[in-house]
Amino acid sequence: MKKIEIVQNTNKAIAVMLNASVWMEKSGKHLSKWWQSKNMNRNFLLQHTDPGEFFVALVNGKPSASAILQDNERNQSWKSVDKDSPQKALYVHWLCVARDFAGQGYSKVMLDFAAEEARKRDFELLRLDTDANEKKLCELYESLGFKLMGTEQDVDHVTAFYQKDVA
Repeated sequence: MKKIEIVQNTNKAIAVMLNASVWMEKSGKHLSKWWQSKNMNRNFLLQHTDPGEFFVALVNGKPSASAILQDNERNQSWKSVDKDSPQKALYVHWLCVARDFAGQGYSKVMLDFAAEEARKRDFELLRLDTDANEKKLCELYESLGFKLMGTEQDVDHVTAFYQKDVA
């Protein structure tokens, strides 16, 4: 029987992010600076986050998935979606699954946790963004109830903005 626990742990979350990043690079994916393995370390990530924002799913004690949860737009502006009316939301960044756990539903586990955290913090919206060309990710988010709110051309890719009502 699998015991799943989600905890705040910066180092274990970064280890999962590095694992996913290395796999993406080996798979030949074009990565933005946000996902390059050279940037999956405390020095880079803590320029954009706080230690208390890192969460990791442990399956029988082994790190399986991770995400950063932020209560602000610190890492991705939603101005193209919100215009001049910013929305109060919990933002999910760097959501990923360690390769040993891929395809087993741990993205959903992390997003369900994020939705519960959003409700605990009195947020009605859960938001995330991804590369619009990552069709499997876009389909995953949509299958989990996220709606595409818009896209925006970035320097090196097109960002797709997704949100879900969690009230």
